[in-house]
Amino acid sequence: MSDPVNGEPLVVVLLEHAMHRVRAELYALSDASFPGLRTRHYRLLSLLPPGGERLTRLTAASGLTKQALAQALAPLQAGGYVEVVPDPSDRRARLVRLTDRGREATAAVRHRLAAVEREWAAQVGEERYAVARAVLTDLAPGPVTVGE
Repeated sequence: MSDPVNGEPLVVVLLEHAMHRVRAELYALSDASFPGLRTRHYRLLSLLPPGGERLTRLTAASGLTKQALAQALAPLQAGGYVEVVPDPSDRRARLVRLTDRGREATAAVRHRLAAVEREWAAQVGEERYAVARAVLTDLAPGPVTVGE
């Protein structure tokens, strides 16, 4: 087992390096196709199931406050990525739904990040990458959904 005290980098540092690559890919995608979107926006888009999600549940799932969620959703609404509509099952509740543009963005993100994962697997070997991915899945605090 590695010992971060004896000169080995902490896992969090290694994960941050990997996330730096992911963010760079997302920013390149934004520059090319989805101006103004940042990692937090793509994350919110990925949390939305096909039928949409209530604002209250999206607040809980995202870990954001209501105010922070409203701020993060504003550019997504303005850019035509999501719409906020009354929930048909309870008109008092609001539902956030992906638009066609939002679905296009989430598909592009999945495609771009799948390419990054393929590169990583090629770099370290399919088997080693599969093990690393399985370990990260096991460390996740709960079930990881397809959109995440």
